[in-house]
Amino acid sequence: YKLLSEIRKNGFVDITSNQIKAVDGKESRLMTKTDHRQNLPEIMRAEGLSILAINNGTYRIAVNDPFIDIQENISTPIVELTPPRNILSINPYNIKSESAALDIAAISDMNRIVFGEESDLTIRGRLRGSLTFNIEGIFYDIDGVQIEVDGGYESANAIHLIEAKNGYRDNINIRQLLYPQLYWQNELAGRKQIKSYIFYLQGDIFRFIPYEYDGIVGLANHAEEKAFRFTTPDLEFSLYQIEINRNNIDYTTSFPQADKLQTIDTMLLTISQYTCLSKEELSNFFDIVDRQISYYFSALKWLKLCYEEEDCLLLTQRGREISNLAYRERMKEIAKIIFSDPLMNTLLHERRPTDILLSSYNLAQSTINRRMQTARAWITHLKNLFENQ
Repeated sequence: YKLLSEIRKNGFVDITSNQIKAVDGKESRLMTKTDHRQNLPEIMRAEGLSILAINNGTYRIAVNDPFIDIQENISTPIVELTPPRNILSINPYNIKSESAALDIAAISDMNRIVFGEESDLTIRGRLRGSLTFNIEGIFYDIDGVQIEVDGGYESANAIHLIEAKNGYRDNINIRQLLYPQLYWQNELAGRKQIKSYIFYLQGDIFRFIPYEYDGIVGLANHAEEKAFRFTTPDLEFSLYQIEINRNNIDYTTSFPQADKLQTIDTMLLTISQYTCLSKEELSNFFDIVDRQISYYFSALKWLKLCYEEEDCLLLTQRGREISNLAYRERMKEIAKIIFSDPLMNTLLHERRPTDILLSSYNLAQSTINRRMQTARAWITHLKNLFENQ
């Protein structure tokens, strides 16, 4: 369609869903789903392009960056809360879905502390609306596009809109934040404030990060972030007492190349919620490229927690058992598997692996450093979790 020449001349170009589908037959809503920068096709990342729906069936490709960055480290003090005692249908220590995380936050004191007043759930789900805004000189007149709110809570003075994610993401498309905020600002016409939040369940920590719109893209206001965790007794557990047991590892799968244990844990929980989930479907839950999805799933296979049958990603019996544990118990069991591997155990104890040991893993010389980077990242994560309680 000679899109790049049009974009270089005008700063943007509009394209219809039928034009997108005509390229390879895939539905436009799937091809244009870019919740995170990493979801953009390589050529769009290279050219600094974005794609946003402007009406039902039309998309605008433009030279701008409609994503906001979110820091991984939690700089605010973490508030310890007592879990609700009269709730049996949600386990506050084993939250697998974004909706369950939102529900337990509302049932406990989290929402009241963040909002500064009592509130009620009044908005959840999809609707269609109209709004206008400008990103880096590109004007958007949005009409009839789908707007989704994970949780909207109305208090005496404001409506609080939440975009929820299970696990950390380093960036997020403002479509998930700005569209609902502008829509409800238009609907309420100043009768109540509209406040938006990015909500992460990051391990066992619930993060509320205010989103502040500055008329351009906006930002995650970490200075006003609040974080919570339900109180748990300290575990009597030491990584250094784990014994080597090769039977815990699937050595038909390559040594892992997937640095973030938190992503591995989130992936385990995500797969546990479905009877059959493909890799393509799994990728919709994460801010990593398809190649990394394969790396992280391979790490779960190496740990004997998952397997693949035809196009379905499934949990092993041990994977199902571990997925039902509380977060710290779950990570303890995963640590016991990890350090039952001779190489991981050697690195944990800060011993230099012998050439014979390394050669037994059939690692290509070009990938050894990359695999050792994963090993070091896992060790650091688990030491921080268990040795620095």
